[in-house]
Amino acid sequence: FGRVAAAFGLMATASAADDRWAVIAAGSSSFWNYRHQADACHAYQLMIKSGIPAEQIILMMEDDVANATENPFPGKLYNKPGDDSPDVYAGCKVDYRGSIVTADLFLKVITGDDSNLPKGGSGKVLKSTENDRVFLNFVDHGGVGIIAFPNGPYMHASDLSKGLKTMQSKKMFKELTFYMEACESGSMFPDLTKDGKIFAVTAANAQESSWGFYCSPNDIVKGKHMGSCLGDLFSIAWMEDSDAAKFSSETIKQQVTKVTARTNKSHVTTFGDLSLESETIGNFEVAEALKSSLSTEEGTGYDVRDIMLHTAYWRWVQAAEKDKAAAWNDLERIVSNRKADEELFASVTRNACGELRGCTEQMAFDKHDLKDNECHQALAKIVHEQCPKREAHNTGGWNGFNMKFSQTLVNLCESRETLKKEATALEQIVREQCQAATEEAAREQAQIIV
Repeated sequence: FGRVAAAFGLMATASAADDRWAVIAAGSSSFWNYRHQADACHAYQLMIKSGIPAEQIILMMEDDVANATENPFPGKLYNKPGDDSPDVYAGCKVDYRGSIVTADLFLKVITGDDSNLPKGGSGKVLKSTENDRVFLNFVDHGGVGIIAFPNGPYMHASDLSKGLKTMQSKKMFKELTFYMEACESGSMFPDLTKDGKIFAVTAANAQESSWGFYCSPNDIVKGKHMGSCLGDLFSIAWMEDSDAAKFSSETIKQQVTKVTARTNKSHVTTFGDLSLESETIGNFEVAEALKSSLSTEEGTGYDVRDIMLHTAYWRWVQAAEKDKAAAWNDLERIVSNRKADEELFASVTRNACGELRGCTEQMAFDKHDLKDNECHQALAKIVHEQCPKREAHNTGGWNGFNMKFSQTLVNLCESRETLKKEATALEQIVREQCQAATEEAAREQAQIIV
């Protein structure tokens, strides 16, 4: 962490420690997504150790994992396996937790808007100035042009873009670094300029998944299987990376290269003002450098889209005999939900394509860039509001698996001329298929209850 944090302006001389601000957000909920809240608390600990005052760090997350009934270590979170793995939840101060953690709250916090904040939080928002360095860190599920939050609707790339532009217009930073851990996170920064003093680093490009790490069977902490992935590959790469001895000579670009090398399952991508890459790490050194080494422990990594499936399988494998049946039912439910979502989006493309030859394959597998934000936002909203909610912790029709089909919606929007369909016609198709899928899910649930 020392090298990377320093490189991105998170570390300062002791006299300038109060010129740094940080906002950290974990956008998921439930023990299935253990890794996100572990990543977030680990990031919080590192911000504290780097010298940023606690009052200038804002952390938001559902905070339902540490004390979940499934947790083998109640009240604790671990971001890596091992007998000496530190509890990253100890001292992790959450400013906003539970149902108030939404995309809207995140935008209010980063833009310094303290009006009409939800009750139950600390009330903290960014109060940084044009002389400050700001670090933003988001970890969760994503799809092309969208990222998830544990409550309410997703955040669209166009909304994030507006938020960052508001920060610029309000002169809220000297330099801003944004680390985003999410599938297709490379699609979330389409408007960053080369001279805007915003530098974004994403776990994946705009066309691929990110990866979870330290997953079963390599999820053992202090002799116990955790039953969930402990971290995300990109996040652990930057947080475990530290080499204080090279602060004075290495550049930001060199550090990004090292994190990229470890994040070998997806393509770490950078956006925005690359002039920040030429800064030497020594420019941001703290009085007492952090001295942890890059982890060399082996870990099992999975495509984020498949983590819930793999986790359910290993839970069944490791379950006691009395719990086998319940674990198998969970596994069957997850497989069934995945098939249902695949059929849902296949039906959308079939109805949009009609008799056009080769169209359904193109809509399913092409990788169009997101340009028509208005069309995509409208379709994504319908999925959220009207498609079936597959799991109790899902906030709407989108989930960690089916967010990959956000690319399908992009393909439809960018192919309207070929399809000979207006945006309103595509909206109607998505709406009808979502409603049909919701009715089918309700029938299946009724049969289970009976």
